[in-house]
Order: sequence, then C-alpha cells, then structure tokens
Amino acid sequence: MPELTIGLTAAHRGESGQSLPVHPQHLASLNADVRSRLFFETGYGAPFGLTDDDLARVSGGVCTRRLIFSECDVVLLYKPVLEDFMDLTEGQILWGFPHFEQDGKPPWAPVDRRHAVLAREPSLEASGDSPSAPPIGEQLEEMAAYGSVTHALACTGRTGRWGPPVHAVVLGDGPVGDGAAAALQAQGITGLTRVTKRFPAAPDASRDGVRTVQLVVDDAGECHAVSPSGHLALRDLLAQHEVIVNCLGRDTDVPLPLLSADEASPLRPGALIVDVSQELGAGLGRARPVAFAPVRQGADGVQYYAADDHPAYWWNSATWMLSRAILPHLGTVASGRARWLGQD
Repeated sequence: MPELTIGLTAAHRGESGQSLPVHPQHLASLNADVRSRLFFETGYGAPFGLTDDDLARVSGGVCTRRLIFSECDVVLLYKPVLEDFMDLTEGQILWGFPHFEQDGKPPWAPVDRRHAVLAREPSLEASGDSPSAPPIGEQLEEMAAYGSVTHALACTGRTGRWGPPVHAVVLGDGPVGDGAAAALQAQGITGLTRVTKRFPAAPDASRDGVRTVQLVVDDAGECHAVSPSGHLALRDLLAQHEVIVNCLGRDTDVPLPLLSADEASPLRPGALIVDVSQELGAGLGRARPVAFAPVRQGADGVQYYAADDHPAYWWNSATWMLSRAILPHLGTVASGRARWLGQD
C-alpha cells in the first residue's frame, strides 16, 4: 500500500485554545521523506512567525483546510469535534484526541461514515527529554494547572507579592496539584495548604512552605481536613482562604460534597475559586466549564474561574510538548496501514 499524506490544520472548532499538533521548530528533526508527506493549512506557521512560504519549503506544501479534508489521507487535528468527523471523506483517517466518552461525541459517527480514528492519548505516555523525565501527559497536566492558576490570578488582579496577604488551598494530588501549588508559590503566595486524599508522610508538617492535611469523608458523607492538630470541616477550612484551587476529578462512585450550590456559601466575598477540574459533579456546585478567559462573580461576591483547554494559556509551550509526543509516530503513520499491521 502506498505511503499516506498527513494534513495538519491550523485551528480547531473548539471554543478556546491555540495549541497545534506539530511545532514548526521540530520539522528539522524529521527526514525529508516524512516531511514531504506533511501538508499544512494556510496560516499554520503565522503564530510562530513563519509565512506559508517558509513552511512550504520544509514540508510537502501549504493548502486550504478544505483541501486537507478532501485530499489528505490522514487529518491530524489536535481537538476534533463532531463537525470535523462530518467533514471527512469516506475512509479518511482522523488523528487526534477524540475524547468520545468525555465530550459526549457519538462514537458511531466515524463508524457509520467508515472513518478510522487514531487516538493520540497513548503517545502522551512517552517520556520527555531524558529517561527520568515524567510522561508528557503528566507534564501537560501540571502545565494546565499552572496556567489556570496564573491566568485566574491575572484576570482577578491579584498576586501574593504585593497587596493584602493571600492564603490559598489546593485540593488534590499528583501533577495537577503540583502545578497549582507551583503557580501559587511563583506568585509569592506563601500561606499555602495542600489537601490530599492520601495520608501525608508528615501530616500537618510544612514542606517548602506548604502545609499538608488529609481529606477524609465521614459516614454521613461530610468532608473533613484531618491533621494531628484535629479535625476541621472542609467547608470551614476553605472559608479561611482567599484562593481555592480544585484539582480533584469527579469520582462517580463516591462523589465528594466539597461545596454545594444550594447551601449558603461559607466563603468570604472576594474569594476566588480556580476550578482546574471544572467537571460537573466533581464536588463544586458552582462548576460550569466555559470558554477561555472565564471569570464570573456570584451573588455572594465569590469569583469563579474555569477554563476549557487549560494548556492553551501556554499554547506555544503546549504545542511543543504535544509535538514531542507525536514526532516519533509521524513516519510510522505516513508509511501506511501495511506498516502498522507489520505486513511489510
């Protein structure tokens, strides 16, 4: 079977974000044969300071989005939506992050139209520049939280370096919580508490200026922050902080009642909720994921931030990370189905 052409789109139909699938600076690392199979949408290089002619010289060419969807064998699209599947020609391959279950896209759409889908998610398991670097997926999660906190603070005009003292609490473990804590510290916020589901190695101890307590749910379903100094209802702990960062994903088996939208808010007016998880049913009754640059204020004076596609705040760096993950697979995909199935 002949080799395949791959079309790369310059934008997606999502409400937000500028992250692209391949960073132009990475093209030099590909051999000429692979580059000749790549076709970029008009304007793809503009955010990186490159003209269409610049990009055409190091690839198979530059063309319109319409031609990519009608002529290329594979369409490499960072964040496809249902309309993108409908634009594909019969038998065409879409390569991207389909997120069928998460986004509620009907999985039958590509099946009915005889489309193949290559999910990019597994490629994020690859490590970074060194064998000891965390998987790229984890780095993107950390970047997402870092970007959300940084952007939320900027949108609400606050920092810990100047102005009134800011006390912040981060709900969650792993790279998402790590990214949130790092962003808060970078903004000079020193009064930082980390609430973790895991039993901390040194409960109530301060490490790098971060106090760690454990999240416990009692038999009545109430959340508590537990430390050697005692138990405190989680809502009361949250009320002591000006900034609350939620990094806890939704647990369908045991939903966490962090804050209910129906009860009176325990938070002080002017408090900021940065909802990195931004999932309905994740425990924050206010959760309403919206487009980028999203800050809204409730009747109680509490500000709420939730951005779709968090890494888009660092879109150039996010493109670099995504590109590093996909780069090793471009040659394999371009080589055709026989190579994928080990028949060549």
